[in-house]
Amino acid sequence: MIAFANPQPEELTVSQLPSSGGLNASHTPEQIRRNRLIFLAVLLVLAGLVTFSALGPYDTKDQSAKLKPGDCFQNTGTKENAKAEKLDCTDPHADYKVLKMDKDAVVDTFACSDVPDTTGSLTQVAAKEWFVVCFKENDEKGKN
Repeated sequence: MIAFANPQPEELTVSQLPSSGGLNASHTPEQIRRNRLIFLAVLLVLAGLVTFSALGPYDTKDQSAKLKPGDCFQNTGTKENAKAEKLDCTDPHADYKVLKMDKDAVVDTFACSDVPDTTGSLTQVAAKEWFVVCFKENDEKGKN
């Protein structure tokens, strides 16, 4: 008599099935918690950067285009890259007083030559806007 061995089919368990794209069972709860904290930290940093860029330091912006005769200002930039901060004329930091604002001028020598008491000028030449501000030293500085 001949006996044949009847092989039994292999049984599959759930852990042997291919992943369906859901949570990977190999991640521990600690790893999932850590990944969530990293994601939250990145999200907070991005939110902070967006907020800073939207509400950033406005004191560094140049206000020279908004100056009018009679206004006083302080140069918060350099001599080569001036940035005017408009101040009250009695402010101790208000170094200069505007005598003339010429929105059509490009050359300060011509724009300020006819303005008495001018001690300096601020010139901006840009693609969108150019102007010359003629000013003098502020004699009201620090007076109340």
